[in-house]
Amino acid sequence: MWEGGSSFSGIRMKTIAVMLDAGFLKHTLYSALGYRHPTADDIIDFTKDCLRSDEELFRIYYYDCPPFEGRSVNPVSRSMVDFSASATCRREKSLQDALAVKDFVAFRKGVLAFNGWYVDPNATREIIKTSRAVRDTDLKPDIKQKLVDMKIGLDVAWLSSKRIVERIILVTGDSDFIPAMKFARREGVQIVVITINNKGVKRDLRVHSDEVRNVTVSPRLPLRVPPAKP
Repeated sequence: MWEGGSSFSGIRMKTIAVMLDAGFLKHTLYSALGYRHPTADDIIDFTKDCLRSDEELFRIYYYDCPPFEGRSVNPVSRSMVDFSASATCRREKSLQDALAVKDFVAFRKGVLAFNGWYVDPNATREIIKTSRAVRDTDLKPDIKQKLVDMKIGLDVAWLSSKRIVERIILVTGDSDFIPAMKFARREGVQIVVITINNKGVKRDLRVHSDEVRNVTVSPRLPLRVPPAKP
């Protein structure tokens, strides 16, 4: 429910902020949507489903990193890899551009750091078993995100200390946010943790939240076959 939240007769509306840990959300929605990458509309629809009839949205905070667009030489093939030309990069840029202009969305950007290459664990097991040579396709880029966790924690603290909202809905599977959750609750703000399709929530997140709320997500398109493991 986006509009007219305060019009429910006789119901005192609670002001809500929804915080979306994009790494967790995109991975979880990918499976729930039948192995289809979520669109901006999928994410907005999911966020609406997180709200109850007595909740009025203040803002959606979406935390993600712009895709890595650098270049690096594959150590095995010695070929130059341009990450900006990948389908993943194009898809992520399109998703983020679409979300950034949606109503009530604040896009909090982290940064990605390229830390070289590593051998895929599945390939490692095969190499050990068969003694074959390492192939260029066995290598995966080691890309880590930075600043996202810090920005979530800072926003939780800011919204709570200023009493801008009465309830924070947190969509994540990361226990690193527990200190921020504890701070919010000490400030009198309620914390709701979302589970998708009853997948379960880490015990620590459950302990330090006021409510665990399930959101059911179903594919709107025919199911795709799960991608085969290499």
